[in-house]
Amino acid sequence: MAAQEPERRQSPARPLVGYRDIGEDVRHSRGAIIRAWIILAALAIFYLGWTLIVFFLEPGLR
Repeated sequence: MAAQEPERRQSPARPLVGYRDIGEDVRHSRGAIIRAWIILAALAIFYLGWTLIVFFLEPGLR
């Protein structure tokens, strides 16, 4: 006869954070926050640049 294995306690599963199962502390790490600000600044600069180019060139197109 086979020996009975002791029952393992099952703990509830942790929800996934993003694509991989990483801890919650990694999600808002210093590097991630800096990267987010850099992306936001790049988008703002692109938007302002494009808007100002169109603003100053548009009167000449009429």
